[in-house]
Amino acid sequence: MVKGASKMEPVNIRMPKAKIQKIDEIATRHGITRSEVVRHALTIYFQLLENIGGFINLRSMKIAPDEISISKWGDLVIMKLKNGQVLVLANTSSGGIGPKREDQIKIDGTLLGRLMARTVLIKILAVGAQPIVLIVNLSVEFFPTGSQIFQGIREESHKISTLEILEGHTEENIETSQTGMCITALGLCMEKELKIGKSLQNDLIVAIGEPRVREEVLNAGTGSIVGVEDVQKLSMKEFIHEIIPVGHDGIMGSLEMMRNKSGYKCRIEQRRTIDIEKSAGPSTVVLVTLEEDKLETLKNMVKRDIQVVGRIL
Repeated sequence: MVKGASKMEPVNIRMPKAKIQKIDEIATRHGITRSEVVRHALTIYFQLLENIGGFINLRSMKIAPDEISISKWGDLVIMKLKNGQVLVLANTSSGGIGPKREDQIKIDGTLLGRLMARTVLIKILAVGAQPIVLIVNLSVEFFPTGSQIFQGIREESHKISTLEILEGHTEENIETSQTGMCITALGLCMEKELKIGKSLQNDLIVAIGEPRVREEVLNAGTGSIVGVEDVQKLSMKEFIHEIIPVGHDGIMGSLEMMRNKSGYKCRIEQRRTIDIEKSAGPSTVVLVTLEEDKLETLKNMVKRDIQVVGRIL
């Protein structure tokens, strides 16, 4: 169901038996109804129409390999199309974390799904794209562990009203004693909307959130970790020039990536209290660049721990 809809009305449609069987397979695999599968599919179709434009015949739309320009930004894959659109791919993986008996860090499947989903969703949102597809591959059985992980992924994506297709696979042939998973997100935007290489000379570099890793993530207060909904809000603001998610390389690693990819020279703030070397785990911190006179606006907009860590020279 699309959020904000006041009510739903029944609609009768006819389709081939093969498509109905596919719908039922997806519904059974993910524990949702046939109607929910159809609503999700239509939602994606509507979004594609809005992003691509109503005058394009989707049935005849073809993209030749030489019409795609592929590059990397950090661990993102950026695919620019000649029609001005951009597809963005983000992925992450996890092992030894979950509810299984041999997992090194014990958390329930729902929380694991939420943490993993937030990581790829933040990566997609940070560059100005809208997540539209999530693909999850699990090394665990569907019930009970897999279904819990899928539930956590849905809960996290619903925080930003993501219009997504959620697809995935589980291990049903071999009993597993440890949890492992990989999640990939696909995002879509226009090239002019990309927040890559948009920082300006003298921009402040501001950290939102605190570096947290392992059990610290579970015990952190709500104000100390940036939320996926925060990144969505930031990505829509023109005064935010760039958003850089911070992962296991820490803030220093993200600053180094900005220097290598965009040629930025940065001056690091010496009076900072945040640890710029520490891992930020599942993107518990993002860096944003903005003009100094917008700093108070940022603080009023995002109720998280905020600290200036440097400046673009």
